[in-house]
Amino acid sequence: MQEYLQESRFREVMDGLGVRFGVLALCLGWFMLLWGVTAPSLFSGIALWLLIFLLRRKSRDGRLKRREEKLRRRIGGEMAIERLLLTPPRRAHFETAMVLSQRYPLTLLRAGDKGVLCQLREEKALVSFCQLPTCATVSAGDVLSLQREARELGAARAILCAPCGISAQAQTQSGGEIPVAFLSRDALISLFGRANPVTDAQLVALGKRRRQQRPSQWLPVILNEQRMGRYAFYGALLLIMHLLTGLIYYAVPGILCLCLAAGCRCVKQKEAVL
Repeated sequence: MQEYLQESRFREVMDGLGVRFGVLALCLGWFMLLWGVTAPSLFSGIALWLLIFLLRRKSRDGRLKRREEKLRRRIGGEMAIERLLLTPPRRAHFETAMVLSQRYPLTLLRAGDKGVLCQLREEKALVSFCQLPTCATVSAGDVLSLQREARELGAARAILCAPCGISAQAQTQSGGEIPVAFLSRDALISLFGRANPVTDAQLVALGKRRRQQRPSQWLPVILNEQRMGRYAFYGALLLIMHLLTGLIYYAVPGILCLCLAAGCRCVKQKEAVL
């Protein structure tokens, strides 16, 4: 949820001032290019600048409303997927099929532990929700098991909703006698977000849950192996800047980044041993 945190007030103010002065310079430069450095060009540039920002203020409310709706759908979709990972399989498949039926011509026929049998136009399809975390991947065995279940139920195709990665072997296996279509995590977030946008009460509860995290829970996030390359890249660049300029301000954060990269490496090796 780090991407949904608001930027600092100082950064927001400085960005706004930069945009205003930039537009003012363009307006003044345009009229000075036409009429030269005269009083009419100065007043005309200021008038055009005021007109632009008055129109921008008029349209701001609509933009903010659209952004808020988009953000609510995104967070609501992620929370819905997170909840489905912990629900019983039959209910997870059923809720997923219900959401898909609001967007696609699906008619629910029968729910089971492996998926929901649906009528899709003139053929039957098996809709299944893969209850795997984001860090996992769908294997060829998972696809094969779904194809077997679809054949037993008389379905001509299957739809696997995977809020995680999909391996190359699974992609190859999906093109067999019973084709399997995949719905990615982004597609699921969009579908569930339209059906379940987050409410104000859920946002308040989410904020409390994020604030209640202990410092010991931050270490796995900081020393995530996916950040190791980024830490090493930033550390090397900062040390190169230190060598070129001789300033200690580059050396300290550079050494810190390299230490974090080494910590990520140690955690990765420890997990491999376990």
